[in-house]
Amino acid sequence: MSATPAPPARPVGGAGIDPGAGARRKDPRMLMQAQKAPPEPARPAPARSRPGSIVRRLVVFALGLAVPILIFGGVVLWQFAGTARARLEADALGRARMEAAAVDREVASLIATLEALSLSNALQRGDVTAFRDQMQELARRSGLSATLRDPDGRRLIDIGPEPMPERLDGADAQALAGRPAVSGVVDGRFRVTVPVVRRGGEAVLYLLSFSLPADRIRNLLASGGVPKDWVMSVVDRDDRVLTRTRAPERFTGIQAPDDLRRASGPEGSWRGTSLEGEPLFIAYARAGVPDWRIAVGVPEEALAAPVRASLVWFAALGGMLAAVAAVLALAFARGIAAPLQALRDQAVALGRGRPAPVLAGVPAEVAAVSAEIADAAQRQRERTSEREGAAAALRSETQRLEVLNRLGTALASELDRQRLGDAVVEAATRLTGAAYGALFERVPEGPEGPEHWQLLSLTGAPREAFTRFGLPRVTTLFSETFAAGGVVLSEDVTNDPRYGSHGGMPKGHLPVRSYLAVPVVSGTGATLGALLFGHPESHRFGSREAALVEGLAGQAAVAMDNARLFASVRREQDRFEAAVQAVRGVLWTNGPDGRMTNEQPAWAALTGQTPEQYVGFGWAEAVHPDDRAASVESWNAAVAERRRYTHEHRVRRHDGVFRIYAIQAVPVLDPDGAIREWVGVHSDITEQRTAEAALRESNEEIQRYAYIVSHDLRAPLVNIMGFTSEIEASQDDIRTALAGRPEASRIDADLAESVSFIKAAITKMDGLINAILKLSREGRRNFQSEPLAMTALVQGLADAQRHQAETAGAAIAIGDLPGITADRVAVEQIFGNLIDNAIKYLAKDRPGRIEVTGAVSDGLAVFHVADNGRGIDARDHARVFELFRRSGTQDRPGDGIGLAHVRTLVRALGGRIDLASRIGEGTTFTVTLPLRQP
Repeated sequence: MSATPAPPARPVGGAGIDPGAGARRKDPRMLMQAQKAPPEPARPAPARSRPGSIVRRLVVFALGLAVPILIFGGVVLWQFAGTARARLEADALGRARMEAAAVDREVASLIATLEALSLSNALQRGDVTAFRDQMQELARRSGLSATLRDPDGRRLIDIGPEPMPERLDGADAQALAGRPAVSGVVDGRFRVTVPVVRRGGEAVLYLLSFSLPADRIRNLLASGGVPKDWVMSVVDRDDRVLTRTRAPERFTGIQAPDDLRRASGPEGSWRGTSLEGEPLFIAYARAGVPDWRIAVGVPEEALAAPVRASLVWFAALGGMLAAVAAVLALAFARGIAAPLQALRDQAVALGRGRPAPVLAGVPAEVAAVSAEIADAAQRQRERTSEREGAAAALRSETQRLEVLNRLGTALASELDRQRLGDAVVEAATRLTGAAYGALFERVPEGPEGPEHWQLLSLTGAPREAFTRFGLPRVTTLFSETFAAGGVVLSEDVTNDPRYGSHGGMPKGHLPVRSYLAVPVVSGTGATLGALLFGHPESHRFGSREAALVEGLAGQAAVAMDNARLFASVRREQDRFEAAVQAVRGVLWTNGPDGRMTNEQPAWAALTGQTPEQYVGFGWAEAVHPDDRAASVESWNAAVAERRRYTHEHRVRRHDGVFRIYAIQAVPVLDPDGAIREWVGVHSDITEQRTAEAALRESNEEIQRYAYIVSHDLRAPLVNIMGFTSEIEASQDDIRTALAGRPEASRIDADLAESVSFIKAAITKMDGLINAILKLSREGRRNFQSEPLAMTALVQGLADAQRHQAETAGAAIAIGDLPGITADRVAVEQIFGNLIDNAIKYLAKDRPGRIEVTGAVSDGLAVFHVADNGRGIDARDHARVFELFRRSGTQDRPGDGIGLAHVRTLVRALGGRIDLASRIGEGTTFTVTLPLRQP
């Protein structure tokens, strides 16, 4: 058989047949000759390149790719290390600021305690013995031992553990100037001193001090949690170490390092060394109240840790990349060697007559045999294709069943409305082969507005593709679905007569030709929503898809009903839990017979009782013995009468401390009226009762003070008035006695003038006594709350003072004011005083303007009384609210009690008053009151 050129090679698994091969298949002689031809002698296998050379080249190539990655990783790790170091430095400065604020709060608290103690009436009377009892009571309650010294430094009372030296220092000099002072560290202690000033004057009577160990500040620093190896120090205003978190006994009282002594700003940072010589990054912040510096030191070792970690990661990354390069090289080498081996195996297979795909570059005899094998392979592929088609159909049906299975599970377990809608739309879109799927939800008419439809879930397109067109329009095509009229199926919506009733699809709408819509209707017949599907090609949906979606819609309706019911129950639970949290109470339940049953975690946490201890009436064992019988008796009465239970008693907490609790309990009824259980709340009112007792004591003290004013002060005043009247009545006798003397006229004039001065002083003193009595009576008066229309009330006050305003050339404007519920008399006195003050102190060089405005802010009523009058100096903003204090030129009548009276009333109503003013521009008083006075 003569040699002929080999037919062109075909791709493995290709569907086409070589024409030349077909011709040879039609010539049986060629087949016979091929069968009879002797086998060719075996050819030596071509030499193969050594795999090692391929591996080497691939390793070099992989390493070449890895080097840029390694460089990039090194840069990233270096940047990360720098960022981590910067974060540690920022953390150090932040910690310094935080500790400075904590020191400020601690020192301010000590100063406030001393200032409160300095207001003692015993100090004003000079009763040191009585004041000692108060100091000892303070020491017993708070552990703070105070020292009382005279202005020369001599100790009058010293109950501290260590006697205070009888000498004055710089801090004492500051206190003698009338300002609180904080000393530096001396013998491991620091001192906080406030002056005791005589009321109504500026003379310093005593110096009141706390001498405290520096460990108090060190414990304060440690309470914030000092990171390991960090060190924090406090440097006083004398540049000495007040305390330190590391080795305080060694360094307290010594001079601070030079760089810290030179730090004069509010905060800063630098690199330096600790007192032990350890290199540190140091950040400091200044505590403003004591003028101390709080320094935080971070070891350089800690700052360098991120760099070392980055180097380790860099080395690990390099090793990993090298290993990956080697592994990839070996894998690629095998991937290249395998095809070469396959080529050899194909040649052997062709020589032995086994079926094999046609290979390029083979001899013509082998090509002819390969063609026959390729023909058999083609038939095999056809059969395989049929099997694959059937398998694909089976897989499709299996996937559809899996989707339905997963959806069924989701519908049965999912209670979130959004996730539920997403699952339904995604599953239905996959099952129908739609390009887009959407679930529109019907929102019934309610507080949010009339009934409307909104997009809940969407797949196949961004939400903006629908939401930018606004709410769905009730077109002819949509109306049947929205009215729950059944399935709407259109093979080509553009040719559907129901399409286009509102002008067709708006510009930019997704392209839709095939259209399928199914309403989602609950078991009660209510329309919950609608499932809509579309595809840009026509004839994509049929009755099978419609039936499938209709079934899904039924399941979705049940699931959506469940989700709505769950959401409703969850809202009620959240509302109940929020209510319990709002009252900060202890929630408990009892059975219908009033006995405590089941687990009561809140009661157990409060009392420490176990279920065995509190079951039944065992809870009463935690009630104070004096309150126990009354509590059980009143509880049984409430249970018997099926009424709300309100009571108050003392309960022993788990730590053995008795606290006062208010109890509210109500029965929970079944539909038939039977009591299912009792639900109650214990609310801790100990602080409230303590405050009420303190308030009663304060009121009693005010009444005693009023008695002193009315009796002890008025009695000598009456005597002065009597003697003045005697002098005035004796003036004629004095004139007769002095008749004929040269200085008789002068003496008579001086006597008359002196008598007039005494009478004026008596009148002034009488007015001040009456003012104090008035303030005392207002403090004792019981307020009667009533709804107040503030606009009409303030307008009435302005009308009552219109004559004074017109005389002063002023106009009063009343804005729209929010109504409140409060005591009418108190509110009228507040705003009457403020308007009267505004009229009194108008500027003479311009027309007066007084405005009263108001609004509601954060649940409070905020009123502004503004004028364009003289203004008040900034130094007097706080003083004008003090009794008998006035500001500016005293050219108007007054005794300095008006604003003090206003502040007393505002505070009694549970509000506050603020002042904003500038000289020559005017003043604004801001009164903030509760909307409802209890």
